[in-house]
Order: sequence, then C-alpha cells, then structure tokens
Amino acid sequence: MEIKVEVGTLAQWRGDGIVVSVWKEQPLDSDAAQINAALDGELERARAIAPLAFPTLGKLPAARLALIDLGERANFDLDGARRAAAEGVKALRKLGAKQVALTVARADLAWADAAQAAAEGITLGLFRFHKYYTAAADATQQGALHQEIETVTLLVEDAATLDATRAAVERGRIIGDAKNFARALANEPGNQLTPLLLAEQARAMSEKYGLEFYVIDRAKAQELGMGAFLAVGQGSANPPALIVMRYWGDATRKDKALGLVGKGITFDSGGISLKPSEHMEDMKGDMSGGAAVIGAMQALAQLKPKVNVTGIVAAAENMPSGAAFRPGDILRALNGKTIEINNTDAEGRLVLADAVTYASRDLKLNPILDAATLTGAIVVALGGQRAGLFSNDDALAETLHEIGEATGEKNWQMPMDRDYFFALSSDWADLKNTGGRPGGAITAAWFIREFVAEGTQWAHLDIAGAAGTGNGKEQGYTNKWGNGAPTRTFVEFALRTANENAK
Repeated sequence: MEIKVEVGTLAQWRGDGIVVSVWKEQPLDSDAAQINAALDGELERARAIAPLAFPTLGKLPAARLALIDLGERANFDLDGARRAAAEGVKALRKLGAKQVALTVARADLAWADAAQAAAEGITLGLFRFHKYYTAAADATQQGALHQEIETVTLLVEDAATLDATRAAVERGRIIGDAKNFARALANEPGNQLTPLLLAEQARAMSEKYGLEFYVIDRAKAQELGMGAFLAVGQGSANPPALIVMRYWGDATRKDKALGLVGKGITFDSGGISLKPSEHMEDMKGDMSGGAAVIGAMQALAQLKPKVNVTGIVAAAENMPSGAAFRPGDILRALNGKTIEINNTDAEGRLVLADAVTYASRDLKLNPILDAATLTGAIVVALGGQRAGLFSNDDALAETLHEIGEATGEKNWQMPMDRDYFFALSSDWADLKNTGGRPGGAITAAWFIREFVAEGTQWAHLDIAGAAGTGNGKEQGYTNKWGNGAPTRTFVEFALRTANENAK
C-alpha cells in the first residue's frame, strides 16, 4: 500500500473513494459543503448516523464516500487523527475501493503532527494477518480476505506544504510499518516462530537496515552465567536465544546508549506449573514485548535519529518435560543472585532478570525500558486499555506517560513502595520468583528491578492487557489481536532522547 501527497480537493478527486470528515455539531467546511451540494444534501442528512460508507451514484468524480464523525473539535487529539484516517480507509476497503483519498483532520494540532498521525492510522488500520488463509478459504469469503487498498492519497490545499507533509507522512508510514511488523510477529503461531526463528527474523531485519546484530546462544549464555534465562528454555526442544540489535546514530557518544529490552517467550505453557488449557493458544503472543523491541529497532534504523539504541530480546519457549526446571529449584542469575522457583509460570521475569543485567551491567545501557506480557494481575488492575508503568525514576515515568498519551499506547504509573519487595523473601535463596497474588504486578516489577545495575534509570511496561493478546476486538486502527504495543512508545522515546541530546 502506497501513501501519496498531492494538491487537490475531495470534491474534485477522481478515484474509487474519498473519506469526508465532519465535526460534531459544526458547519461543514467548504470541501464538504461542495460534496453535500453535489449529493443533494445527503451528506448533511447522513451525519447523524456516521460512520458509514455509500456509493456516490455518479454525482461525484469519486465512486464511493466514507463519512467519519470527528467528534468535538475541542477534544480532538493525535489519536483522534489516527482513528479517523483508519476508520475512513477501512470503510472504503469494505466497499472494494482500491484508490482512495482523504484530507488531514487536525483542528488545533500542528500540521506535521496531524499528517504523521494520519499516515500512522492508515498504515495501522489496514493491517490484517491473513498469512495462513488458503485460496479455498478466500473463496468462501467472496475474495474479501485479500481485498486491499492499493493507494491512499492525502490531499492538501497549498503546494507550499507538500514537502513538509510528505516528510511527515513518511515518518508515519515508517512507524506504522514497524508496529505492523511487531503485530505480525505476535500473530505467528508457536510452531512457526520458535526462539531461533524469531532471531532469524530479527537478523534479516538488521541486515536489511544496517543494524549491528548478534545472538547469545545457549552455550554462550552458559559461559556468561545466565542461569535464570537458561532455566526457562531448558524444558523445550527449541533452544533459547538472547537477541541483540544495536543502532549507532551518534558515533561521538558510543559510550552512551538507550536500552530497549523485551520478553520473548515464543510460547508459554507454564512449564511444570502448567496453565489451564482454555485460551492457552494465546500464549503464542507472550513474545509481544520482544516483538515491539524488534519493530522499534526497524523504525529507528530508517528514521536515523542521532542517538544510540540497543534492543535486546530474551527469547525462549517455556515447556514441561523431563528436562524442565521445577518448583523448588534454585537458580543463579547473571548478577550472582540466587532465585528460588515457586512457580515456573512466572518465567518472563526470569529471562528479563538476566537480560536487564546484561543490558545495564555489561553493556552499560542507560536508561533501560523493558516491555513484557508479564502478569494477569495488571489486567485485573488496568484492563486492556493501559499498560502498567513501573520505574525507579519518576521523571522517566512521567515522560513515558506523556508519550503514551500522545501515541495512544497509554500507560499508568503504579506504586513501587519498598514494602512490596518483601513479598519476594525466600527461606532458601536471595529471593523467590513470585510474591503471591496480592499486588502481583508490583512484586513482579520489583523482581526485575533487583537485576538493574546501580545508577541505571529503568522503567518496566507490563503490557499483558495493553498488547491486545486476548481482547479479540478490532476498533479504529487497533487490530483484532496482538496490537504491537509499545513499539511507537519506544520509537518516540528514542526520538525525544535524540532531541534532548542535540540541545
């Protein structure tokens, strides 16, 4: 799908379909008024039941029209711009349109920001994961599975804005494509995306876009002493892989780099602490945090900000077998701390323990952001609307909250009082891997924090609900399953860091 930027108006545009946006209880703008007149007032009458799409019956140069209600102008934000663009193009796709056009809805938003948001919405809204449908399945759906829009044209009034708009649209497309890459990885079934296959996906992306890349395999992890990471994967026939991707955008400051760390459990059965069978198929998405890191690194390699970023994905498969780690086992992590296992289904924090130690102590990355589909407790607390945000630095947490509001990948800072840590006390080791049900998301975050090197700014995003790996709903630019969060949060944080470094 291609996004173009041209000078023109919707009323005069010739193609398969146009998206017309209207403000709630506001007069139609000049372009919409022309369209309404050509349609004998039908646009005005249809406002009450928007969104909808319908053929123009030869009354306009465009064959179809999608009408989108933007809501209250005073409340319109960047996420509204994303949703409006996504809903419009998706409505036209349902009618079989291939070549469509729209204008940038922006209210009081900066023009470039609104254009970028529209491009993100278009790119994300048109995403579908139909890789494993066959031609026979497509026939039963009357071709709908492979019905795709080929070109979206953003129309501007003034040629003077073309270059700036095209640059903004290209940024939006790159970021949208990166999140779609993360979505596609999260949607892959476990038999098609083992830890090594995930590493190959990351390797191919890194080679394409010029990132430094390496993998710490089982032998190297044993040599380094990554006992927590290795234990999780030891019950599976598929070996684990600690995936490392490095982007060097600031050669003058190679001693300083931002770290992005993702949980990459390609399938989580729970291990010996076996999960219930109901919805276990959704555990193919337990690598969503890792997928977001890979997607973000792809975007940064294309956007080329002046900042150094290292992405790390701790990939393993958690399976029960005679070789699996057990409740009661005591592991020694990379930083030397010992861990009593009281639940093998709390495996994500184990792979992250060694990953954040490697990131903060060995590579000296600072700050470090990690993302993981970590706990059911955060879903109980926040549902699927926001990720849980935990940090050892309130200023860092505030920045991530602001970014979440702007990107639509919303989060909420959770408490980290020291008292919660005591639930991890063990009679047999330095700490145990779970603290029980009360405050489960908080004690999980505290566990990870224990492996962050002293002096490192760190934030953890628990995306168990926010990653959309269980909601089964499609709305606006959000796809049905595995939505790629927090890819755009990672990208935006890196871009802001680059801007701060430039001051």
